[in-house]
Amino acid sequence: MSLQVTKESGSIYDPVFLKILEDIPGGVTVKTDRFPTDTKEIKKGALLNADATTLGLYNVLKTVRLTADFLAAGTAMAVEAPHLFKLGEFIHIYGVTAGTITRVASTAIVCAARAHATVTSGTILDEANAAATTDYAIKYAANAVLRDTIKVRDDEGTLLDNIFAGAVVRGTCDESELPYFVTAADKVSLTDRIRFA
Repeated sequence: MSLQVTKESGSIYDPVFLKILEDIPGGVTVKTDRFPTDTKEIKKGALLNADATTLGLYNVLKTVRLTADFLAAGTAMAVEAPHLFKLGEFIHIYGVTAGTITRVASTAIVCAARAHATVTSGTILDEANAAATTDYAIKYAANAVLRDTIKVRDDEGTLLDNIFAGAVVRGTCDESELPYFVTAADKVSLTDRIRFA
């Protein structure tokens, strides 16, 4: 067996390393029934979670960042667009009480319950499994990153069925280029696969 030189510059890895950047072979199917009616596409870099019940089906994680301090339940939280939250879903700050979304817009979300002190601007909120519990469970834990932007509605606005897409499971992401925000919990769940620079 002989070594063949295929390039003269750049990094050359020992053959023991099969993939330095790795995506899921064959891609994934992204679940499309969880998006607001005005969402036309999901941008590359969105975090994904492998569905617990259907092999190959993935859910997009939902996060949003506050643009002003949040003081009281029932008042609008000023949030940064874009986000993917819908009416009736649960939103919370990591480790504290979640609340049901009663009104939602691109830059404001109203939540029915809040049992914690003032939440400061810049805090990232994510999706919860249920409301009104300090011992909440996150809705989905991240385990892949969407490789390409996908269209979820056609030109007439009709929701498309679950969409096939590429998903990256190993590599380094430029966090400032991601389309949605990444919570500390999401980073922990991806630590063994994705680095955030």
